[in-house]
Amino acid sequence: MNNEVIKRQIKSILLNLIGSSMLAFGVCAFVEPFHIIVGGSTGIALVLHRLTGMNVSVFALALNILVLPIGYFFYGKELVIGSILSSLFFPMSLAVFEQIPVITTIADNIMLASICGGIVCGAGIGIVMRSGGSTGGMDIPVLVISKLFHKRVDMLINVFDTIIMVCQIPFSNITFVIYGVIYTFIMTRSLQSVLTFGEDRLKFSIVSEKYEELASHLIENDFGVTMTYAESGYTKTPIKKVESVMRSYQNRAALRLIEEIDPEAFVTIEKVLEVKGRGFTLERLYIDKSW
Repeated sequence: MNNEVIKRQIKSILLNLIGSSMLAFGVCAFVEPFHIIVGGSTGIALVLHRLTGMNVSVFALALNILVLPIGYFFYGKELVIGSILSSLFFPMSLAVFEQIPVITTIADNIMLASICGGIVCGAGIGIVMRSGGSTGGMDIPVLVISKLFHKRVDMLINVFDTIIMVCQIPFSNITFVIYGVIYTFIMTRSLQSVLTFGEDRLKFSIVSEKYEELASHLIENDFGVTMTYAESGYTKTPIKKVESVMRSYQNRAALRLIEEIDPEAFVTIEKVLEVKGRGFTLERLYIDKSW
Protein backbone atom coordinates (compact mmCIF):
# COMPACT_ATOMS: atom_id res chain seq x y z
CA MET A 1 0.00 0.00 0.00
CA ASN A 2 1.59 3.28 -1.12
CA ASN A 3 1.68 6.57 0.77
CA GLU A 4 -1.04 8.18 -1.36
CA VAL A 5 -3.51 5.41 -0.53
CA ILE A 6 -2.69 5.66 3.18
CA LYS A 7 -3.12 9.46 3.13
CA ARG A 8 -6.44 9.11 1.34
CA GLN A 9 -7.70 6.58 3.90
CA ILE A 10 -6.57 8.72 6.84
CA LYS A 11 -8.30 11.75 5.33
CA SER A 12 -11.49 9.71 4.81
CA ILE A 13 -11.47 8.52 8.42
CA LEU A 14 -10.88 12.03 9.81
CA LEU A 15 -13.70 13.48 7.67
CA ASN A 16 -15.99 10.67 8.82
CA LEU A 17 -15.25 11.39 12.48
CA ILE A 18 -15.66 15.16 12.04
CA GLY A 19 -18.97 14.76 10.21
CA SER A 20 -20.33 12.28 12.77
CA SER A 21 -19.35 14.62 15.61
CA MET A 22 -21.04 17.59 13.92
CA LEU A 23 -24.25 15.60 13.44
CA ALA A 24 -24.25 14.46 17.10
CA PHE A 25 -23.56 18.01 18.29
CA GLY A 26 -26.38 19.40 16.14
CA VAL A 27 -28.87 16.88 17.53
CA CYS A 28 -27.87 17.45 21.18
CA ALA A 29 -27.52 21.25 20.97
CA PHE A 30 -30.46 22.19 18.76
CA VAL A 31 -32.84 19.33 17.94
CA GLU A 32 -33.36 17.42 21.17
CA PRO A 33 -33.70 20.39 23.61
CA PHE A 34 -36.52 21.96 21.58
CA HIS A 35 -38.21 18.68 20.59
CA ILE A 36 -37.94 19.58 16.91
CA ILE A 37 -39.56 17.00 14.65
CA VAL A 38 -36.88 15.55 12.38
CA GLY A 39 -36.62 12.72 9.89
CA GLY A 40 -34.11 9.94 9.31
CA SER A 41 -32.94 7.45 11.91
CA THR A 42 -32.45 10.36 14.32
CA GLY A 43 -36.17 11.15 14.07
CA ILE A 44 -37.07 7.51 14.72
CA ALA A 45 -34.63 7.41 17.66
CA LEU A 46 -36.09 10.63 19.13
CA VAL A 47 -39.63 9.22 18.96
CA LEU A 48 -38.50 6.04 20.72
CA HIS A 49 -36.66 8.17 23.28
CA ARG A 50 -39.83 10.17 24.04
CA LEU A 51 -41.85 6.97 24.34
CA THR A 52 -39.43 5.04 26.55
CA GLY A 53 -37.16 7.64 28.17
CA MET A 54 -34.04 5.75 27.03
CA ASN A 55 -31.11 7.68 25.57
CA VAL A 56 -31.27 8.64 21.90
CA SER A 57 -27.79 7.16 21.42
CA VAL A 58 -29.04 3.64 22.26
CA PHE A 59 -31.73 3.67 19.58
CA ALA A 60 -29.43 5.37 17.06
CA LEU A 61 -26.88 2.57 17.48
CA ALA A 62 -29.53 -0.17 17.15
CA LEU A 63 -31.00 1.34 13.96
CA ASN A 64 -27.57 1.81 12.42
CA ILE A 65 -26.66 -1.84 13.01
CA LEU A 66 -29.91 -3.00 11.39
CA VAL A 67 -29.27 -1.30 8.02
CA LEU A 68 -25.59 -2.23 7.60
CA PRO A 69 -26.33 -5.55 5.79
CA ILE A 70 -28.34 -3.58 3.17
CA GLY A 71 -25.36 -1.30 2.55
CA TYR A 72 -23.02 -4.28 2.21
CA PHE A 73 -25.27 -6.01 -0.31
CA PHE A 74 -25.56 -3.00 -2.63
CA TYR A 75 -22.29 -1.13 -2.08
CA GLY A 76 -19.85 -3.68 -0.74
CA LYS A 77 -17.38 -3.45 2.11
CA GLU A 78 -16.07 0.07 1.34
CA LEU A 79 -19.32 1.83 2.26
CA VAL A 80 -19.94 -0.54 5.17
CA ILE A 81 -16.50 0.11 6.68
CA GLY A 82 -17.14 3.85 6.54
CA SER A 83 -20.67 3.34 7.85
CA ILE A 84 -19.52 1.14 10.73
CA LEU A 85 -17.11 3.87 11.79
CA SER A 86 -19.78 6.59 11.80
CA SER A 87 -22.49 4.22 13.06
CA LEU A 88 -20.41 3.61 16.17
CA PHE A 89 -18.90 7.08 16.53
CA PHE A 90 -22.18 8.97 16.09
CA PRO A 91 -23.95 7.27 19.05
CA MET A 92 -20.75 7.58 21.12
CA SER A 93 -20.59 11.31 20.35
CA LEU A 94 -24.27 11.63 21.22
CA ALA A 95 -23.65 9.93 24.55
CA VAL A 96 -20.77 12.34 25.29
CA PHE A 97 -22.67 15.49 24.30
CA GLU A 98 -25.70 14.35 26.33
CA GLN A 99 -23.52 14.59 29.44
CA ILE A 100 -22.69 18.27 28.80
CA PRO A 101 -25.81 20.25 29.85
CA VAL A 102 -24.42 23.64 28.77
CA ILE A 103 -24.72 22.57 25.11
CA THR A 104 -28.51 22.75 25.33
CA THR A 105 -28.37 26.48 26.18
CA ILE A 106 -26.62 27.60 22.97
CA ALA A 107 -29.91 28.52 21.26
CA ASP A 108 -32.55 30.44 23.23
CA ASN A 109 -35.49 29.91 20.86
CA ILE A 110 -36.84 27.20 18.59
CA MET A 111 -36.48 29.16 15.34
CA LEU A 112 -32.76 29.73 15.94
CA ALA A 113 -32.40 26.07 16.90
CA SER A 114 -34.16 24.94 13.69
CA ILE A 115 -31.87 27.07 11.51
CA CYS A 116 -28.61 26.23 13.31
CA GLY A 117 -29.56 22.57 13.68
CA GLY A 118 -30.33 22.28 9.97
CA ILE A 119 -27.02 23.86 8.97
CA VAL A 120 -24.86 21.83 11.39
CA CYS A 121 -26.59 18.46 10.90
CA GLY A 122 -26.76 18.82 7.12
CA ALA A 123 -23.08 19.74 6.94
CA GLY A 124 -22.19 16.80 9.19
CA ILE A 125 -24.07 14.28 7.02
CA GLY A 126 -22.57 15.79 3.86
CA ILE A 127 -19.00 15.52 5.21
CA VAL A 128 -19.55 11.86 6.11
CA MET A 129 -20.95 11.12 2.63
CA ARG A 130 -18.04 12.91 0.96
CA SER A 131 -15.67 10.73 2.95
CA GLY A 132 -17.18 7.68 1.23
CA GLY A 133 -19.27 6.49 4.15
CA SER A 134 -22.69 7.19 5.58
CA THR A 135 -24.08 7.98 8.99
CA GLY A 136 -25.98 4.70 8.85
CA GLY A 137 -29.69 4.71 9.59
CA MET A 138 -31.79 6.04 6.71
CA ASP A 139 -28.73 7.27 4.78
CA ILE A 140 -28.04 3.75 3.52
CA PRO A 141 -31.57 3.11 2.10
CA VAL A 142 -31.39 6.59 0.50
CA LEU A 143 -28.01 5.82 -1.13
CA VAL A 144 -29.29 2.44 -2.34
CA ILE A 145 -32.42 3.95 -3.94
CA SER A 146 -30.32 6.76 -5.45
CA LYS A 147 -28.04 4.16 -7.05
CA LEU A 148 -30.87 1.96 -8.35
CA PHE A 149 -33.15 4.69 -9.71
CA HIS A 150 -30.63 7.53 -10.34
CA LYS A 151 -32.43 10.01 -8.09
CA ARG A 152 -30.83 12.92 -6.26
CA VAL A 153 -29.77 12.17 -2.68
CA ASP A 154 -31.20 15.40 -1.23
CA MET A 155 -34.59 14.79 -2.92
CA LEU A 156 -34.83 11.24 -1.52
CA ILE A 157 -33.87 12.46 1.95
CA ASN A 158 -36.72 14.99 1.74
CA VAL A 159 -39.18 12.21 0.83
CA PHE A 160 -38.06 9.84 3.61
CA ASP A 161 -37.89 12.63 6.19
CA THR A 162 -41.40 13.81 5.31
CA ILE A 163 -42.80 10.30 5.81
CA ILE A 164 -41.03 9.91 9.16
CA MET A 165 -42.12 13.39 10.28
CA VAL A 166 -45.76 12.67 9.37
CA CYS A 167 -45.57 9.53 11.51
CA GLN A 168 -44.48 11.72 14.45
CA ILE A 169 -47.52 14.03 14.30
CA PRO A 170 -49.53 11.97 16.85
CA PHE A 171 -46.68 12.46 19.36
CA SER A 172 -46.34 16.20 18.88
CA ASN A 173 -48.25 19.36 17.91
CA ILE A 174 -48.42 21.26 14.65
CA THR A 175 -45.98 23.95 15.83
CA PHE A 176 -43.14 21.48 16.22
CA VAL A 177 -44.03 19.91 12.87
CA ILE A 178 -43.71 23.32 11.15
CA TYR A 179 -40.31 23.91 12.75
CA GLY A 180 -39.38 20.39 11.69
CA VAL A 181 -40.16 21.28 8.08
CA ILE A 182 -37.96 24.39 8.38
CA TYR A 183 -35.16 22.29 9.89
CA THR A 184 -35.42 19.65 7.14
CA PHE A 185 -35.45 22.24 4.35
CA ILE A 186 -32.28 23.91 5.68
CA MET A 187 -30.63 20.58 6.46
CA THR A 188 -31.04 19.24 2.92
CA ARG A 189 -29.73 22.50 1.43
CA SER A 190 -26.73 22.37 3.74
CA LEU A 191 -26.16 18.71 2.83
CA GLN A 192 -26.34 19.39 -0.91
CA SER A 193 -23.99 22.38 -0.57
CA VAL A 194 -21.36 20.21 1.12
CA LEU A 195 -21.77 17.38 -1.41
CA THR A 196 -21.34 19.73 -4.37
CA PHE A 197 -18.76 22.08 -2.82
CA GLY A 198 -16.03 22.61 -5.40
CA GLU A 199 -17.79 20.15 -7.74
CA ASP A 200 -20.26 22.43 -9.55
CA ARG A 201 -20.19 21.97 -13.32
CA LEU A 202 -21.45 24.18 -16.12
CA LYS A 203 -22.23 23.29 -19.71
CA PHE A 204 -21.49 25.93 -22.37
CA SER A 205 -23.33 25.69 -25.71
CA ILE A 206 -21.88 28.13 -28.24
CA VAL A 207 -23.29 28.97 -31.66
CA SER A 208 -20.85 31.00 -33.75
CA GLU A 209 -19.64 31.29 -37.32
CA LYS A 210 -16.12 31.11 -35.88
CA TYR A 211 -16.72 27.70 -34.33
CA GLU A 212 -13.41 26.23 -35.52
CA GLU A 213 -11.39 29.10 -34.02
CA LEU A 214 -13.42 28.96 -30.79
CA ALA A 215 -12.95 25.21 -30.41
CA SER A 216 -9.23 25.51 -31.08
CA HIS A 217 -8.71 28.24 -28.47
CA LEU A 218 -10.82 26.44 -25.88
CA ILE A 219 -8.75 23.27 -26.33
CA GLU A 220 -5.52 25.29 -26.10
CA ASN A 221 -6.77 26.62 -22.75
CA ASP A 222 -7.39 23.07 -21.48
CA PHE A 223 -11.18 22.99 -21.93
CA GLY A 224 -12.78 19.84 -23.24
CA VAL A 225 -14.78 20.44 -26.42
CA THR A 226 -17.47 18.54 -28.34
CA MET A 227 -18.68 19.66 -31.78
CA THR A 228 -22.26 18.90 -32.86
CA TYR A 229 -23.95 19.64 -36.17
CA ALA A 230 -26.73 22.23 -36.01
CA GLU A 231 -28.76 24.44 -38.32
CA SER A 232 -29.89 28.04 -38.05
CA GLY A 233 -33.65 28.12 -37.57
CA TYR A 234 -34.18 31.24 -39.69
CA THR A 235 -31.60 31.04 -42.49
CA LYS A 236 -31.31 27.22 -42.48
CA THR A 237 -27.54 27.64 -42.58
CA PRO A 238 -25.65 24.50 -41.47
CA ILE A 239 -23.26 25.16 -38.62
CA LYS A 240 -21.35 23.39 -35.89
CA LYS A 241 -22.23 24.03 -32.24
CA VAL A 242 -19.39 24.06 -29.72
CA GLU A 243 -20.14 22.42 -26.37
CA SER A 244 -17.91 22.35 -23.31
CA VAL A 245 -18.43 21.15 -19.73
CA MET A 246 -16.29 22.87 -17.13
CA ARG A 247 -15.98 23.63 -13.44
CA SER A 248 -17.93 26.66 -12.27
CA TYR A 249 -14.84 28.66 -11.34
CA GLN A 250 -13.74 28.47 -15.02
CA ASN A 251 -16.89 30.31 -16.11
CA ARG A 252 -15.40 33.82 -16.37
CA ALA A 253 -12.25 32.70 -18.16
CA ALA A 254 -14.33 30.86 -20.79
CA LEU A 255 -16.64 33.84 -21.32
CA ARG A 256 -13.69 36.20 -21.79
CA LEU A 257 -12.15 33.87 -24.34
CA ILE A 258 -15.42 33.59 -26.29
CA GLU A 259 -15.96 37.36 -26.29
CA GLU A 260 -12.44 37.99 -27.55
CA ILE A 261 -12.92 35.67 -30.54
CA ASP A 262 -16.56 36.38 -31.39
CA PRO A 263 -18.46 39.04 -29.42
CA GLU A 264 -21.62 38.10 -31.36
CA ALA A 265 -21.51 34.42 -30.39
CA PHE A 266 -24.77 33.02 -29.01
CA VAL A 267 -23.93 31.37 -25.68
CA THR A 268 -26.15 29.42 -23.29
CA ILE A 269 -24.91 28.19 -19.92
CA GLU A 270 -26.57 25.37 -18.00
CA LYS A 271 -25.85 23.98 -14.56
CA VAL A 272 -24.95 20.28 -14.75
CA LEU A 273 -26.03 18.03 -11.88
CA GLU A 274 -23.31 15.40 -12.31
CA VAL A 275 -20.49 14.58 -14.71
CA LYS A 276 -18.80 11.21 -15.17
CA GLY A 277 -16.06 10.29 -17.59
CA ARG A 278 -12.65 11.28 -18.91
CA GLY A 279 -11.40 14.60 -17.57
CA PHE A 280 -13.68 14.54 -14.53
CA THR A 281 -14.10 11.20 -12.74
CA LEU A 282 -11.33 9.68 -14.90
CA GLU A 283 -7.89 11.13 -15.46
CA ARG A 284 -7.57 13.47 -18.44
CA LEU A 285 -5.53 12.10 -21.37
CA TYR A 286 -3.53 14.23 -23.81
CA ILE A 287 -3.14 12.68 -27.28
CA ASP A 288 -0.23 13.64 -29.49
CA LYS A 289 -1.80 14.86 -32.78
CA SER A 290 1.52 15.68 -34.46
CA TRP A 291 1.35 12.50 -36.52
